[in-house]
Amino acid sequence: MNKRHHLVLDLLGQRVSRKIWTALTVIMIGVVLPGIGCSMASSGTQQESMVGGPCEYRSYPGQAEILSVAPIEAAGGRFDVQFRFVPDRPVEEPLGRSALQRTFTLLPEREMPPDRTYIEKFDIRPGTRIGCTLKVITQGTCTPILFDFPR
Repeated sequence: MNKRHHLVLDLLGQRVSRKIWTALTVIMIGVVLPGIGCSMASSGTQQESMVGGPCEYRSYPGQAEILSVAPIEAAGGRFDVQFRFVPDRPVEEPLGRSALQRTFTLLPEREMPPDRTYIEKFDIRPGTRIGCTLKVITQGTCTPILFDFPR
């Protein structure tokens, strides 16, 4: 190899080394800094803040009108149930009024779709209305809209 090739390879090697060094630096910062932040928060040196609360809601009783019911194959006996909320009285908050224009997924346990027992107990099928309460946040930074269903 001539001198020019050695010079190019040396420069290329330095570039690769810089790229590797930069990548390792970024990774170390990403790994070390969050750990430092967590240890500082739990050490008692800073006042811990409440996340999301305290929150207050205004409740609107009404009914969930079932729009569709379909089995979820991957969820083992659970059903995808879509509904719209029909209030018993006017909803005052803009966020709550906008909820009246949308459809929602029925999650009676807030995380899991209903199973066959729930579907049969409350006769869940398109057109059925079941009692529920719309809760619209009025203070705080928690979940803005919640629905409470019978158990």
